[in-house]
Amino acid sequence: HSSAAPIVPAERAGTNSDMLRRLATTPLRRAIVAPRLGSRPLSSAVSAATQRFLDDAGCAVPVIKGPMYPGSNPELVAAVSAAGGLGVVQPISLTHLYGHDFREGLQLIKRLTDKPFGVNFTILENKKYKKQMDEWMHVAADEGVKFFLTSLGKPDRIVAFAKPRGIKIYHDVHTPRVAEKVAASGVDGLICLNDAMGGQTGNRSAEMFAEQLRGIGLPLIQAGAVADGADLRRALDLGYAGASVGTRFLATHEAQVTQSYKDAIVAATGDDIVWTNKLAGTNSSVIKTDQLAAGGLRVNALVAWLLRNRYTKTLTRTLMSPRRVNPRHRRDDGVARPLISRRLKQAMETYKKAAFDDQVEIW
Repeated sequence: HSSAAPIVPAERAGTNSDMLRRLATTPLRRAIVAPRLGSRPLSSAVSAATQRFLDDAGCAVPVIKGPMYPGSNPELVAAVSAAGGLGVVQPISLTHLYGHDFREGLQLIKRLTDKPFGVNFTILENKKYKKQMDEWMHVAADEGVKFFLTSLGKPDRIVAFAKPRGIKIYHDVHTPRVAEKVAASGVDGLICLNDAMGGQTGNRSAEMFAEQLRGIGLPLIQAGAVADGADLRRALDLGYAGASVGTRFLATHEAQVTQSYKDAIVAATGDDIVWTNKLAGTNSSVIKTDQLAAGGLRVNALVAWLLRNRYTKTLTRTLMSPRRVNPRHRRDDGVARPLISRRLKQAMETYKKAAFDDQVEIW
């Protein structure tokens, strides 16, 4: 597919246990996977920030499985946690893409592993979605989830909900300015999106971001450009507390995506990765295909202006979302759907087809 993927090693897709064993095969391995002794640090080789993240997440290896769409099937989330990392589930992916009731999906993950896992909440300014998110937060808390990963909007409401319940919150940030604002809201850590991410990217290197956020006082998680143990070690050496790994986990047996997607990830090299703003209105890194090259990578000048304008950018991004062929414009009760709701539903249906059908490409 013309789907997101950062640079990954050209190697056979293995199990998540294999993946995390390779990630831990560094000079830090014994320190990272050694059992805890009360509140003492695992080893002097582990930084205070890494120890803090391990305590927050309840995991043994400082690796988060990034919340992907697709990529939140219970089997994959549970496998990452069982292998020592922190699996994170994305509710819309779990319910819409993989067809689980949210509570039952969380309970399935708990049956597959007794290790902690997290839930991702994308913050959107939509009344219906906010109501749904509130319901999901209560369900997650009821099921014993102790780690929330939040993204996009202001996390204040989630912080107010989570803190009294002992739930840790790590929030996605892409600039130092956003990081400072989010840190002031009371989150416990920051997921630092860099310019080597798969999917929607950050706009600065991992090295630059680490330097710019030095002294912010929270654990920093590198998101982007981590696919093996050497990459993880580099992230830790830069001062990050851990890493968020996404695309590499899609190329595993537990991930429920098409084999062609996995094959494309494994076969890709750095030269195959390009940026485009045609998928979502913001830069996304994707695997270059003939179809993508024929369609061009950048929007035209008018759309670019609409994407920069504060009053039109949200609607423009929504209108750019992938559409189904012959979409239904009305609900089952015959009432017309609002345009934005209609387009979002169409986009989710298209992504669902692309995740499971080798013949469907998004472009």
